[in-house]
Amino acid sequence: MIKAIIFDMDGTLYANTDIRKQFAAAAYHTLAKFDNISIDRARVMIEERRAELKAKSGFPVPYTLTLKSFNIPIKVWHKENIAFFDPRDFLHKDEKLKASLVKLKKNHRLAVMTNNNRIQTERVIEALELDGLFDRIFTFNSFEILKPELEFFKKAAVELGIEPKDCLYVGDRYDVDLQPAQEIGMQIFKVEGPGDIYDMTSIMLGHMDLPAAGAQNLI
Repeated sequence: MIKAIIFDMDGTLYANTDIRKQFAAAAYHTLAKFDNISIDRARVMIEERRAELKAKSGFPVPYTLTLKSFNIPIKVWHKENIAFFDPRDFLHKDEKLKASLVKLKKNHRLAVMTNNNRIQTERVIEALELDGLFDRIFTFNSFEILKPELEFFKKAAVELGIEPKDCLYVGDRYDVDLQPAQEIGMQIFKVEGPGDIYDMTSIMLGHMDLPAAGAQNLI
């Protein structure tokens, strides 16, 4: 029985090309500043490293984990991206997403779990006008752990007071979000953005036929 639903944030609660570009530019800026090199050189180094990491894992690698591979402290990266851009400049209220979460909250505890920092996470939630809907918000600052480390998922379940088997994890990346969640016993639902959350809500409330809604995602 699903008692709690844990949502990834970036690429799950919103999908925004401009913010993806801002994250990339912030990553180039951070490496350039940290290693005292040009932005162009930093861009080449990061994208080459991302290609290498993708070839090894089979999945695209987020900028946070890419910068970590250059031994850039996560706190340094977060400080730089907080100063570099504000997601509130690119996001706006998602009426359908908010309505879906309001419905889900009636019978489930809701949480956000992201590798992002607390400030950027709060900015995103404010822009989407989802304030007050989540029982817990887990960021890197919560435990200073990054997904896909299993300990992050385990600690989130403990903080929610719910067994992993009674948690549903919703995310857009299999290797970073869904595989580790499933490994500790959580149920999973893969999305490609908030539109899939609308369908997931209909599935959980029994308003949509499971095969038509892509029930293979809900395990």
